[in-house]
Amino acid sequence: MSDSTANSNSNTTASSTAPEGTTHSAVDIDRDGNVDVVHGTTADGTAINSYLDDAGNVVLVEGDTDHNGTYDTVVYGGPDGTTIVESDSDDDGSADVVAKLSADGDVIQIDGVEHGQVVSSAMDVDGDGNLDVQFVDTDRDGEFDATVFDADNDGTPDTVVHDTDGDGHADQIAYYGETDTPETDAAEMDTPEMDATAETPDTTGYEQTDPTGFDGF
Repeated sequence: MSDSTANSNSNTTASSTAPEGTTHSAVDIDRDGNVDVVHGTTADGTAINSYLDDAGNVVLVEGDTDHNGTYDTVVYGGPDGTTIVESDSDDDGSADVVAKLSADGDVIQIDGVEHGQVVSSAMDVDGDGNLDVQFVDTDRDGEFDATVFDADNDGTPDTVVHDTDGDGHADQIAYYGETDTPETDAAEMDTPEMDATAETPDTTGYEQTDPTGFDGF
Protein backbone atom coordinates (compact mmCIF):
# COMPACT_ATOMS: atom_id res chain seq x y z
CA MET A 1 0.00 0.00 0.00
CA SER A 2 1.14 3.53 -0.67
CA ASP A 3 3.24 5.86 1.43
CA SER A 4 1.16 8.37 3.37
CA THR A 5 3.85 11.05 3.63
CA ALA A 6 2.77 14.35 2.06
CA ASN A 7 4.72 16.26 -0.57
CA SER A 8 3.94 19.25 -2.73
CA ASN A 9 4.48 17.79 -6.23
CA SER A 10 3.42 20.00 -9.15
CA ASN A 11 -0.31 19.37 -8.89
CA THR A 12 -2.84 21.98 -7.91
CA THR A 13 -3.45 21.71 -4.16
CA ALA A 14 -5.73 23.58 -1.78
CA SER A 15 -5.43 23.05 1.98
CA SER A 16 -7.65 23.87 4.92
CA THR A 17 -7.91 23.12 8.62
CA ALA A 18 -11.22 21.74 9.88
CA PRO A 19 -12.46 21.85 13.49
CA GLU A 20 -10.74 19.80 16.16
CA GLY A 21 -7.40 19.67 14.38
CA THR A 22 -8.50 17.84 11.24
CA THR A 23 -6.79 19.04 8.04
CA HIS A 24 -7.77 18.55 4.39
CA SER A 25 -5.94 19.02 1.09
CA ALA A 26 -7.79 18.88 -2.23
CA VAL A 27 -5.66 17.90 -5.23
CA ASP A 28 -6.39 18.26 -8.96
CA ILE A 29 -3.93 15.71 -10.34
CA ASP A 30 -4.71 16.05 -14.06
CA ARG A 31 -5.40 19.81 -13.94
CA ASP A 32 -8.86 19.50 -15.46
CA GLY A 33 -10.44 21.78 -12.89
CA ASN A 34 -11.93 18.92 -10.85
CA VAL A 35 -10.71 17.66 -7.51
CA ASP A 36 -9.27 14.15 -7.92
CA VAL A 37 -8.04 13.40 -4.42
CA VAL A 38 -8.81 14.76 -0.98
CA HIS A 39 -6.10 14.10 1.59
CA GLY A 40 -7.12 14.40 5.21
CA THR A 41 -5.47 13.99 8.59
CA THR A 42 -7.59 13.48 11.68
CA ALA A 43 -6.83 14.88 15.11
CA ASP A 44 -5.25 11.58 16.18
CA GLY A 45 -2.93 11.53 13.16
CA THR A 46 -4.81 9.10 10.92
CA ALA A 47 -4.08 9.88 7.26
CA ILE A 48 -6.97 9.37 4.83
CA ASN A 49 -7.09 9.74 1.03
CA SER A 50 -10.41 9.94 -0.81
CA TYR A 51 -10.33 9.45 -4.58
CA LEU A 52 -13.08 11.09 -6.66
CA ASP A 53 -14.35 10.49 -10.19
CA ASP A 54 -15.08 13.30 -12.64
CA ALA A 55 -18.58 13.68 -11.21
CA GLY A 56 -17.20 14.28 -7.72
CA ASN A 57 -18.23 10.90 -6.34
CA VAL A 58 -15.88 9.15 -3.92
CA VAL A 59 -14.85 5.86 -5.53
CA LEU A 60 -12.10 4.73 -3.17
CA VAL A 61 -10.85 5.63 0.30
CA GLU A 62 -7.56 4.54 1.85
CA GLY A 63 -6.36 5.11 5.39
CA ASP A 64 -3.25 4.74 7.52
CA THR A 65 -5.02 3.52 10.65
CA ASP A 66 -1.92 2.44 12.58
CA HIS A 67 -0.02 5.70 11.90
CA ASN A 68 3.11 4.02 10.56
CA GLY A 69 3.29 5.83 7.22
CA THR A 70 1.68 3.09 5.12
CA TYR A 71 -1.94 2.91 4.04
CA ASP A 72 -3.32 -0.31 5.48
CA THR A 73 -7.07 -0.03 4.88
CA VAL A 74 -8.90 0.44 1.58
CA VAL A 75 -12.65 0.94 1.10
CA TYR A 76 -14.46 0.91 -2.25
CA GLY A 77 -17.82 0.08 -3.77
CA GLY A 78 -18.72 -3.47 -4.73
CA PRO A 79 -21.55 -4.93 -6.83
CA ASP A 80 -25.22 -4.37 -5.98
CA GLY A 81 -24.54 -1.49 -3.61
CA THR A 82 -22.15 -3.43 -1.41
CA THR A 83 -19.00 -2.00 0.14
CA ILE A 84 -15.64 -3.79 0.18
CA VAL A 85 -13.14 -3.18 2.97
CA GLU A 86 -9.60 -4.53 2.59
CA SER A 87 -7.18 -4.57 5.52
CA ASP A 88 -3.43 -5.14 5.31
CA SER A 89 -2.53 -5.78 8.95
CA ASP A 90 1.12 -6.70 8.35
CA ASP A 91 1.86 -3.89 5.87
CA ASP A 92 3.19 -6.22 3.18
CA GLY A 93 1.15 -4.60 0.43
CA SER A 94 -1.48 -7.36 0.22
CA ALA A 95 -4.88 -7.65 1.87
CA ASP A 96 -5.08 -10.02 4.84
CA VAL A 97 -8.78 -9.56 5.55
CA VAL A 98 -11.49 -8.64 3.03
CA ALA A 99 -14.96 -7.77 4.31
CA LYS A 100 -18.11 -7.21 2.29
CA LEU A 101 -20.89 -5.01 3.69
CA SER A 102 -24.45 -4.82 2.46
CA ALA A 103 -26.09 -1.60 1.32
CA ASP A 104 -27.49 -1.34 4.87
CA GLY A 105 -24.02 -1.59 6.39
CA ASP A 106 -24.32 -5.17 7.66
CA VAL A 107 -21.29 -7.44 7.33
CA ILE A 108 -22.31 -10.24 4.97
CA GLN A 109 -18.92 -11.85 4.30
CA ILE A 110 -15.42 -11.82 5.79
CA ASP A 111 -12.55 -13.52 3.95
CA GLY A 112 -9.17 -14.34 5.46
CA VAL A 113 -6.40 -14.15 2.87
CA GLU A 114 -2.88 -15.57 2.84
CA HIS A 115 -0.47 -15.00 -0.05
CA GLY A 116 -3.31 -13.87 -2.32
CA GLN A 117 -5.49 -16.91 -1.61
CA VAL A 118 -8.67 -17.03 0.44
CA VAL A 119 -8.15 -19.51 3.31
CA SER A 120 -11.36 -18.83 5.22
CA SER A 121 -14.70 -17.28 4.40
CA ALA A 122 -17.45 -16.47 6.89
CA MET A 123 -20.89 -15.65 5.45
CA ASP A 124 -24.35 -14.48 6.45
CA VAL A 125 -26.33 -16.97 4.39
CA ASP A 126 -29.82 -16.11 5.66
CA GLY A 127 -29.54 -12.32 5.64
CA ASP A 128 -30.23 -11.86 9.36
CA GLY A 129 -27.14 -9.74 10.00
CA ASN A 130 -25.17 -12.57 11.63
CA LEU A 131 -22.40 -14.69 10.14
CA ASP A 132 -23.86 -18.21 10.12
CA VAL A 133 -21.34 -20.39 8.32
CA GLN A 134 -17.60 -20.39 7.80
CA PHE A 135 -15.62 -22.30 5.18
CA VAL A 136 -11.97 -23.03 5.96
CA ASP A 137 -9.08 -24.32 3.87
CA THR A 138 -7.22 -26.06 6.69
CA ASP A 139 -4.47 -27.62 4.58
CA ARG A 140 -3.99 -24.59 2.29
CA ASP A 141 -4.46 -26.60 -0.90
CA GLY A 142 -6.78 -24.06 -2.50
CA GLU A 143 -10.03 -25.83 -1.60
CA PHE A 144 -12.27 -25.47 1.44
CA ASP A 145 -12.29 -28.68 3.47
CA ALA A 146 -13.98 -27.67 6.73
CA THR A 147 -17.37 -26.06 7.30
CA VAL A 148 -18.42 -24.50 10.60
CA PHE A 149 -22.09 -23.74 11.36
CA ASP A 150 -23.44 -21.39 14.03
CA ALA A 151 -27.19 -21.96 13.70
CA ASP A 152 -28.25 -20.09 16.84
CA ASN A 153 -25.96 -17.08 16.31
CA ASP A 154 -24.40 -17.29 19.77
CA GLY A 155 -20.86 -17.00 18.43
CA THR A 156 -20.09 -20.65 19.23
CA PRO A 157 -19.92 -23.37 16.55
CA ASP A 158 -22.84 -25.80 16.62
CA THR A 159 -21.61 -28.17 13.92
CA VAL A 160 -18.23 -28.69 12.28
CA VAL A 161 -17.92 -30.79 9.12
CA HIS A 162 -14.43 -31.79 7.95
CA ASP A 163 -13.28 -33.48 4.75
CA THR A 164 -9.93 -34.88 5.85
CA ASP A 165 -8.92 -36.64 2.63
CA GLY A 166 -10.02 -34.07 0.06
CA ASP A 167 -12.48 -36.31 -1.76
CA GLY A 168 -15.39 -33.90 -1.39
CA HIS A 169 -17.15 -36.03 1.25
CA ALA A 170 -17.40 -35.31 4.97
CA ASP A 171 -15.22 -37.61 7.05
CA GLN A 172 -15.73 -36.03 10.47
CA ILE A 173 -18.77 -34.30 11.94
CA ALA A 174 -18.71 -32.74 15.40
CA TYR A 175 -21.74 -31.37 17.27
CA TYR A 176 -21.63 -28.90 20.14
CA GLY A 177 -24.06 -27.65 22.76
CA GLU A 178 -27.70 -28.64 22.49
CA THR A 179 -27.73 -28.97 18.72
CA ASP A 180 -29.81 -31.95 17.61
CA THR A 181 -27.85 -34.63 15.80
CA PRO A 182 -29.32 -35.17 12.33
CA GLU A 183 -29.84 -38.71 11.12
CA THR A 184 -27.22 -38.43 8.41
CA ASP A 185 -24.16 -40.58 7.88
CA ALA A 186 -20.95 -38.58 7.50
CA ALA A 187 -20.03 -40.63 4.46
CA GLU A 188 -23.18 -39.44 2.69
CA MET A 189 -22.53 -35.74 3.19
CA ASP A 190 -20.69 -33.71 0.59
CA THR A 191 -18.63 -30.71 1.49
CA PRO A 192 -19.57 -27.51 -0.38
CA GLU A 193 -18.29 -27.34 -3.93
CA MET A 194 -16.36 -24.14 -3.37
CA ASP A 195 -12.91 -23.28 -4.61
CA ALA A 196 -10.94 -21.08 -2.24
CA THR A 197 -9.96 -18.85 -5.14
CA ALA A 198 -13.41 -18.71 -6.75
CA GLU A 199 -14.62 -15.33 -5.52
CA THR A 200 -11.56 -13.58 -4.20
CA PRO A 201 -12.32 -9.84 -4.06
CA ASP A 202 -9.05 -8.20 -5.08
CA THR A 203 -6.97 -10.44 -2.83
CA THR A 204 -3.71 -9.12 -4.19
CA GLY A 205 -4.37 -6.13 -1.99
CA TYR A 206 -3.89 -2.49 -2.76
CA GLU A 207 -0.57 -2.04 -4.50
CA GLN A 208 2.16 0.37 -3.42
CA THR A 209 1.17 2.94 -6.07
CA ASP A 210 -2.12 4.78 -6.01
CA PRO A 211 -4.72 3.79 -8.67
CA THR A 212 -4.58 7.28 -10.11
CA GLY A 213 -0.82 7.10 -10.62
CA PHE A 214 -0.31 9.76 -7.97
CA ASP A 215 2.56 8.72 -5.70
CA GLY A 216 1.59 10.57 -2.54
CA PHE A 217 1.24 14.01 -1.10
